[in-house]
Amino acid sequence: MSQALTLFRALLLTACAACSLSALAGPAALHTLDPQWQQQQQQRTSQQIMQHSQPPAFDLQAPAQRGNASLEPMYSAQAGSWPFEPFVHNGLFRAIAGYQAQHPRAVVIRGGSVSLAQLHAQLNDPKVLRKHEDGYLLSYPLMIAEDAALLIDDQVLYLFGPSGTALINQGLLQVKGSRLESWSDGRALATDRPTRPFIMNWAGSRLKVADSHLVKIGYNANFSRGISSGISAQQSATRPAARILIDNSRFDGMASALELRHSEALIRNNQFSHLQQYGIDLSNSRFLIADNRIDDVKHNSGIRIGGSSSGRIQNNLILHTGKSAIEVSEQSGALLIENNRLGASKGYGLMLRQINGGAGLLIENNLIANSRLSAIDAGGLSGALIIDNRIQSTPEYAISLRNEQLTAGQLVITGNTLESIGKAMIRVEGMQNTVLGSNQYRANPLLQNLLIGDLLPLQSQILDNTVRRNCHLQISQPLTGTSSSADAPTCTN
Repeated sequence: MSQALTLFRALLLTACAACSLSALAGPAALHTLDPQWQQQQQQRTSQQIMQHSQPPAFDLQAPAQRGNASLEPMYSAQAGSWPFEPFVHNGLFRAIAGYQAQHPRAVVIRGGSVSLAQLHAQLNDPKVLRKHEDGYLLSYPLMIAEDAALLIDDQVLYLFGPSGTALINQGLLQVKGSRLESWSDGRALATDRPTRPFIMNWAGSRLKVADSHLVKIGYNANFSRGISSGISAQQSATRPAARILIDNSRFDGMASALELRHSEALIRNNQFSHLQQYGIDLSNSRFLIADNRIDDVKHNSGIRIGGSSSGRIQNNLILHTGKSAIEVSEQSGALLIENNRLGASKGYGLMLRQINGGAGLLIENNLIANSRLSAIDAGGLSGALIIDNRIQSTPEYAISLRNEQLTAGQLVITGNTLESIGKAMIRVEGMQNTVLGSNQYRANPLLQNLLIGDLLPLQSQILDNTVRRNCHLQISQPLTGTSSSADAPTCTN
């Protein structure tokens, strides 16, 4: 406490000099809160977020009967051709036409489950599927119908790049104990843009990847960046989401490892490395992203969440990203970001943009270090709980929120440890209610303000209440309506 009081006294000497009367657009109301009562409120809100962010649960079973595989003609714009239509303009059909001598055809599996060995025997055509090195080489696009499954168990499957190979899934694709890898013999491409094999899962499909290794799958085009999912305009809006299970697997050298839309996804215990765009990119999905390692994302973020999505991001290690470690943008739905370690990002540690916080956002017990920009940077935010995080070694702000206009809602920042921060520790602008308390500010008080933005004119009062008195404090900006703390017990310390 003596160190905290020394810090407090030094800041009292500098805070008034830093305050500007012009910064006070209107009188802010300060209300001290009993720390125990505030802790109970946080626990209640956290439990609600936990409940609403409950991850999906499902069991992916293959059909018991054996399926059949055949070659069927492909069409880019006819009835029944919709699974291939999104790829007309990304070079896929041109690559297929350059390899196949006749009208383009695809392998289609229907009526049950087929293993890779059974598929090889049924097709009996080396131009389509043949033995290659330590596994098989697929050179045609392959579609799994709604009533079918392709089982790739304990195998190596090479996907021939120059021929327009792709896996289009409407049923079940299972990759277990296997390796899938893009392969080329060096021939010139028949298209003016590079293509690589990819995996697409349409709404209603199921995908299981377990104990496997995927290498150089996908390229930077819509629904083609790696493993993707989505719903087509030709499908019913009530079609169930694609169910995706990714467990204990490795992903190397891909554009984006997972680009999932309209999905229910369980992504656990995986390693993602050497990626171009994103490690995991989700929107309009329910999900669990847990216990993964994401390292070396060249251009963008390790994890991006958007759209109407709810879920949990827990216990992940995310390093060396070109943008932010975790990015949440234009998102609505309950979201828990907990126990992650985020380091060495070239942008922000955690970037939050245009989030509808009605269902709740909880950022808890994370370690964020060595980001090139602010550790947590938010804009267009209507509320969040930022509690018990450790933030260190950033040249800008530890926590920064800037709303363009005063926004109804509450931002809770409590129990965080902030150290080795280049600018101010906490910046808040445009939030109706901000609650501060029990934060540890490890700083040089003679060289920097701890609080800026709307908090700067109130810095001495905030620190007096939260550091010296060990209270929690709600700062309310004038906005139509009354403060939610009217009936809260006052701190008596």
